[in-house]
Amino acid sequence: MHTFIESFKPFLIFVFIFISVFFGACGESEQQSTAPDINDLLSLTATEIFSISEVEDVYFSHLGYESVVLENGDILMPDRQLSNLIVLNKEGNLLKTVREGRGPGEIQDAYEFTVDQKGNVYTYDQGNDKILVFDRAIDLLKEVIPANYESTSLIKAYPVYENEWIFEMTSFEFLRNEEKEREKFLIKYDLEAEKYGEPQVLKAQPYVRLIVDGQPRGASLIPYSYGNITAYNTEKQTLFTFDTATDEIAEINADFDTLRTIPVNLPTEEISSAERDSMKSEYDDLRWDALKSVLPEVKAPVNKMIYHKGEFWMESNLLGDTEMWLVLNSKGQITRVVHLPKDSMLMHVSDEHLGVRLDDVTFALFTNPKPEAL
Repeated sequence: MHTFIESFKPFLIFVFIFISVFFGACGESEQQSTAPDINDLLSLTATEIFSISEVEDVYFSHLGYESVVLENGDILMPDRQLSNLIVLNKEGNLLKTVREGRGPGEIQDAYEFTVDQKGNVYTYDQGNDKILVFDRAIDLLKEVIPANYESTSLIKAYPVYENEWIFEMTSFEFLRNEEKEREKFLIKYDLEAEKYGEPQVLKAQPYVRLIVDGQPRGASLIPYSYGNITAYNTEKQTLFTFDTATDEIAEINADFDTLRTIPVNLPTEEISSAERDSMKSEYDDLRWDALKSVLPEVKAPVNKMIYHKGEFWMESNLLGDTEMWLVLNSKGQITRVVHLPKDSMLMHVSDEHLGVRLDDVTFALFTNPKPEAL
């Protein structure tokens, strides 16, 4: 018996090591999958520098969703209802406006921006269906009217080469066709040839249709639902895409090759009864009846992403008294939580400050609070 056991000793040792490593790895995986408690993270509150609802004779009416810090430190921001782009200095003084109109350099509805390596600013004006490119002084460089593409709507243009851009686009065909779902995709566009490449489909945050008497009567975005959010890396002219149902951010190049993936582990939670009651009060009975059955049990962890100099700013969906932004480093680790006023919208991130839309008519600058080590 002793000889028999001795002969199997190497095998038994191997089995013991395998079991230890396997279960140890499982324990480690389980530990890694447990998202951090928001209360255990470094918490910093941004301080207001100034807030304005008018500059000189320009009274804000319905601010857009993004602002831009230009290379000289001035700030470009949109007002959708006034159909203006407004340039302020960092003290909040008016320097310049891009006015409403349909002529060269004029706009109807431009509200999101991309900045390239030279500091040029790109924006899509959906009212005029054109892309405007401004230099660092917000003087017009060129306008591009892209060719139509299969009943889609352009969201944003990302420059990747001199004459090639990537468009982020969406289709609302699902509003007319019940067999369709909302689509969102990236596609390369050749400016000289006016031709599109092959679309790269992304998971779109879904809408729920409102059907009345068997006919579609609109749709509502499903709150806290999962979908793909994007951010532009100006330095490398690449894109970050994040499917909020996964735990990885992908960085892709102009050919849609994945350059790297960044693991993330973000806190999330179930939709509370208080949040359901709040949503119910915001919708009429027909829309609430359509919406309530398709709400996710567990929220998507975040719903917006901004990339700035090696950091990802992500708007958390956790319930709280403030708007909580998770700041992740280039490895996907949460370095801090930055608190902004409840129901505000972060419009830009710079080294010095944060651009914040406090409400439809109020723009503010806040400090960009950082740990001392940064």
